[in-house]
Amino acid sequence: MATLKKISSHILVGLVVGCALLQLTQGFTIGDYPKWKLAGWNKLPGFKARITQKGLDFFRDIGMETIQKHIREMHIPSQHGSAGPIDYAATNIRIVSFGLPASINPNTPSSDGMSLHVRKGSFFLRGDLSYDFVFTHHGDFDAKLADISLDATIRIGVDSTGRPTASAEYCYFYVGYVHVNLDAGMAWMFEDKVADQLKQTLNQQVCSSVNKAINQDLENKLRALKVTMPYKDMFKFDYSLVQSPSFNGSVDTAHKGEVYPIGSKAECPIPIPGIPQDSDRTSKMLFLWVTDYLPNSAGYVLQETGHLQHTVTPENVPPEQKKYLNTSSMAIKMLIPQIGKLYPNMAMWISLNSTKTPSVKITPNGIQAVLTADCSPYAVQPNMTKTFLFTLGVTITVDLTVGTKGNNMIHHVGRVLFQRSSPGGNNEW
Repeated sequence: MATLKKISSHILVGLVVGCALLQLTQGFTIGDYPKWKLAGWNKLPGFKARITQKGLDFFRDIGMETIQKHIREMHIPSQHGSAGPIDYAATNIRIVSFGLPASINPNTPSSDGMSLHVRKGSFFLRGDLSYDFVFTHHGDFDAKLADISLDATIRIGVDSTGRPTASAEYCYFYVGYVHVNLDAGMAWMFEDKVADQLKQTLNQQVCSSVNKAINQDLENKLRALKVTMPYKDMFKFDYSLVQSPSFNGSVDTAHKGEVYPIGSKAECPIPIPGIPQDSDRTSKMLFLWVTDYLPNSAGYVLQETGHLQHTVTPENVPPEQKKYLNTSSMAIKMLIPQIGKLYPNMAMWISLNSTKTPSVKITPNGIQAVLTADCSPYAVQPNMTKTFLFTLGVTITVDLTVGTKGNNMIHHVGRVLFQRSSPGGNNEW
């Protein structure tokens, strides 16, 4: 579950980075474009996730740090012009400070995709000024740009591999008020022209930066986003999207949630149970709904590929546990004393082999896992040959609960039930 939380959070961060990169918002609405579904996937999702308003606000704060960094580094080109007989140049223009109140409100569907808005933004600029009138004059200037508005539309989709995509469809930036204070002799004669030039330049630059942030920076990050996670050389966990995200007061995503063998895309035959509807969009930042399909598909793959087999030997147990792998140990004497009489003081190997696909059931009260296996001990003779003793069929049922404590996933093992069949082998005890 800890790994699942990390993966899901990673996918969902990708979906909202577009919002985070454009955190110049007072709110946004989501487009009602046709829903995409993953080709060849005719099942229900293996798990779902939801980012609530609290979660979006968290990502907004992270995104604002990125936006502020880009704004501070934004280059404003020098402005040149003339007013009658005066030629002027405003150079070394830099952003001193700015204010861009931001919020995210995924509420109302519209036909334009996801619309972002900013109102009442402001910029404060400073630069150097020179003009030629009879001879060259030098000074500096301050400028305030206020009542800034931004309207942009970003579409969040999914590509054929189940990765999220982002594209900018519309951008409009407007500066409502500009005041320039030119500190250089007769500079008042061209204050209005400098103000208009700054306004026009920013109108062009901001939308260009917004479109680049979405269509290049964000899209490249999403294109590199992994939608599968391998585990050693045994299997890979596929958490790709199976349909377009939905937006209705939150961002909801549906994922495959399936485990595949390495090098294979064979589908697990186990049916996927439906996920109940849940209208809670306020109490937490992130919700995850995990079906039995995810762990059961992992169990199916491990069983089919023969990975649920293990041999316990004195060499692969902790030193303090080696004494139990001996035919003369107290445990063996109490359970089957004949073994110690026939094969005294010999090391033991225990072969464990799953005989049935493990099953996991997730309920509101916890998780129950059932493993059925054969347990076959061997006595290791002085010449290192191994003598088979018996086979014991065992069914192990484990009840556990999973939760969170702070930033950590925690679990508690409750009941552990062992059921065994009668031993059988070369000897009768």
